Amino acid sequence: MPQEPSRRERIEILPVRLRELRARKGWTQDQVAAAIGCHESAVSRWESGGRVPGCADLLALARLFGVSCDYLLGSTEQPVIPGMALLDRGLLERLAQARTVEEFDALVMARGEQAAWLPVPDGAVLVPVDEAMRQARAVADRFPESRYADRLFRPRG
Repeated sequence: MPQEPSRRERIEILPVRLRELRARKGWTQDQVAAAIGCHESAVSRWESGGRVPGCADLLALARLFGVSCDYLLGSTEQPVIPGMALLDRGLLERLAQARTVEEFDALVMARGEQAAWLPVPDGAVLVPVDEAMRQARAVADRFPESRYADRLFRPRG
């Protein structure tokens, strides 16, 4: 389990996350300030690390950007954003450890229609889509004669 950020680290994480979230929305500091009912200079100070928003402003920012206060303060990881995929590393490791095509195919069949990089199982991690494709393909390439590998290593949709 990752170590909880220190108070100092939280103060350094908050400005970065606020700037990133605002940039993703394409908003100005003035627009953020107007949306939560504060002055633009307050948003500027929060993003520069000169000040930390109070509880009410922190809640308003979290609501505005659709994230949790824990995320803003660095207690949780990045929310899912476009261009990311969930990779089931546990499944890929089990498949990579298969010694035969039969063992590999049995593992794939036991998962039914589940893809290795689409579900949200316990232990899944967020990775860029190209990284999910690279890791999944590396495992599938070990079993080119498998008739099931493509079912497990490409998204449906």
